[in-house]
Amino acid sequence: MEGTKGTTGRRGTRTDRRRGAALTLGLLLTGAAALGGVAVTPAAAANAKAAPAAKAAAAASTATVTVNGTAGLGTFPAEGVGLNTAVYDGYMNDTPIPGLLKAAGIGALRYPGGSYSDIYNWQTQTAVAGGYIAPGTSFSQFAATAKAANAQSVITVNYGSGTTALASAWVQQAAADNVAVKYWEVGNEIYGNGTYGANWETDSHCKSTLNGSAVTIGNEPSQTYNCGPTEYAQNVLAYNSAIKAVSSTAHVCAVLTTPGYWPDNVTNSEYPQSWNQTVLSALKSKTDCVIVHYYPAQSTDSAATMLGRPSDIPGIVSTLRSEIQQYAGVNPSNVPIVVTETNSSVDSDTQPGGLFAADMYMSWLENGVSNVDWWDEHNGPTTPSTVGGAQDYGDYGMFANGANSSGVTEPAVDTPFAPYYAVEMLSKLGGAGDTMVIASSSNSLVKAHAVRHGGNLDILIDNEDPTNSYTVNLGYNNFTPTGGPTVYTLGNNANKITSTTQTSTSAVTVAPYSLTVLQVPGSGGTGTTAPGAPGQPTVSNLSSSTSGANTGTGTLSWPASTAGTYPVANYQLYRLGSGGSSTLVGSPTGTTWPLSGLTIGASYTYDVVAVDTHGNPSLPSAPLTFTVPPPADSSCAVHYAISSSWSGGFGANITMTNRAATPINGWKLTFTFPAAGEAVQSGWNGTWTQSGQDVTVTSADWNGTIAANGGSVSVGFNGVDTGLATAPTSFSLNGTICSNV
Repeated sequence: MEGTKGTTGRRGTRTDRRRGAALTLGLLLTGAAALGGVAVTPAAAANAKAAPAAKAAAAASTATVTVNGTAGLGTFPAEGVGLNTAVYDGYMNDTPIPGLLKAAGIGALRYPGGSYSDIYNWQTQTAVAGGYIAPGTSFSQFAATAKAANAQSVITVNYGSGTTALASAWVQQAAADNVAVKYWEVGNEIYGNGTYGANWETDSHCKSTLNGSAVTIGNEPSQTYNCGPTEYAQNVLAYNSAIKAVSSTAHVCAVLTTPGYWPDNVTNSEYPQSWNQTVLSALKSKTDCVIVHYYPAQSTDSAATMLGRPSDIPGIVSTLRSEIQQYAGVNPSNVPIVVTETNSSVDSDTQPGGLFAADMYMSWLENGVSNVDWWDEHNGPTTPSTVGGAQDYGDYGMFANGANSSGVTEPAVDTPFAPYYAVEMLSKLGGAGDTMVIASSSNSLVKAHAVRHGGNLDILIDNEDPTNSYTVNLGYNNFTPTGGPTVYTLGNNANKITSTTQTSTSAVTVAPYSLTVLQVPGSGGTGTTAPGAPGQPTVSNLSSSTSGANTGTGTLSWPASTAGTYPVANYQLYRLGSGGSSTLVGSPTGTTWPLSGLTIGASYTYDVVAVDTHGNPSLPSAPLTFTVPPPADSSCAVHYAISSSWSGGFGANITMTNRAATPINGWKLTFTFPAAGEAVQSGWNGTWTQSGQDVTVTSADWNGTIAANGGSVSVGFNGVDTGLATAPTSFSLNGTICSNV
């Protein structure tokens, strides 16, 4: 049985202890992260604290939310909103659970639970190293709950102590039992097996640095070898072959590190390239699906700080797609990204945890992630606290388990906590097949998300101000309201969603710490059927040259729209920008569009709308986001790697290689940090200056020469960040844009 897991530093190492099976279930569920499978950020019980009053914006009583009805963010996936289950949770398959899950629109369940996945044998219902398996939690019993809840399954096969044969037999059993498994994940957090000095994940592939012998499962040393990203990637290929031999349509998912969180971009002498670069470079065209975990809160976070963390999500997804494109060499639009564990880690059971859940789920899904799984169904209390007058139990579960901690007893088993009701609110916003569209807010404390549902435009307003109500003025682009909306509200720490109707479509009042969904009827009741949404665009022939920063070129193409009442006349191609903006860049009659003048290292997002001969527009396609790569054949190359990391900062090394036939005498390296919070604190082997996000390094007196034909010079720095140390995407050496290696 897993015990409490802690961390040192925001991306620091994690410790893990397992308890004997003699403990009662109530005691087994006392660790906040005990049932969790990740600690990329501090997720200790000490995070549960009273939320201080957040600062209201200058115009505290008003905010403006604007929705662009044709700025598409993709289709709401049936399995998008998911939840973890664990084989040590004796309440996993309680009678009320399927109904609760179905009522909240939870469309996926992950099994068998975090780090336990790497010690669990599904055939024998046992776990190595004394792991506790609760009665009534077998795969067939889990599957019955998933079927009753109309939820798909996300299965983590045993990589740490299992075999490919055990995994393929599981795929066979799932098919025989008619269990819908969308994703097969190869292991849990394998980077936590000792490769980078942190050892919570069982991995029988590891060898001890002490004597070269196989590591005893469950007793990993502080450092191991023969089990890092290179070996993991080769084994993923074996698992891929074994699983697809049984089911050719199965998605086999590789574990990656979350960009910006430990151990992202960390390297060592045995593995000189990062985990993600090594794994993706080995998988290449076999990159079928990738997995990350997301525990963003730092140990010092207040509720207000924690609620701001989802703003990192677009950058995380963009970085993952860039890595897939650069290292695997495949179209990242064809590779599902799945977040199989996440939690707020702060005020988890009370309204801040619920507000985080709603904003976090939608932020991932709007950025094209296929599935997001909350940790956990039942978890258990740790250190209780009072949050805004409400009792928080320090429990990472979506439902109570009735246990006691520090003299405070949770509600009855299966009582929902605030994140459950927040997820239920998402079911009022949209569901499988609906089109997510861009919504923007003028106030950072008032988050907004929107979905096109039939003729309706549904809008979620998340008021993260614990003190102030807001009159939210509503603006619509490319959508015309035709009637009064139905309004659903989840008040602060409410255990029930209320509904009403109003006549106004131009404004709504939202209470402090509340979630509100407006279902706004729209125009289009003339009996005319609009064209179907075009397919998601793709980009081909994407390339750049060293002649300048704006030399990127490529070709966009998309599957044609299906005609409605009238034929399709043309397509409107939009470039989507910040703040909900969209710019019409062309109206072709065909399904391709040339791109030129793209900035190397920049990211671009496009979607397409079909318009018929009577001017009726379709819903937007799913968007395409891509990053323009640096030239592959430049006369210089740069390798950037994170060497160390800690709470609020990181260290990085940069190696410049001269590929030209003549030496470089005196050099200047320039690059731009993608995130505004990144900055150089101190550097070495050169003179470092920074202006805004732009960094310049010039040679020292003693290292100004870089020899021809492969000569190299290395520099390094310690930097600060505010939560996401994203790697720069483009480097220039003496004005020449370099290849990234």
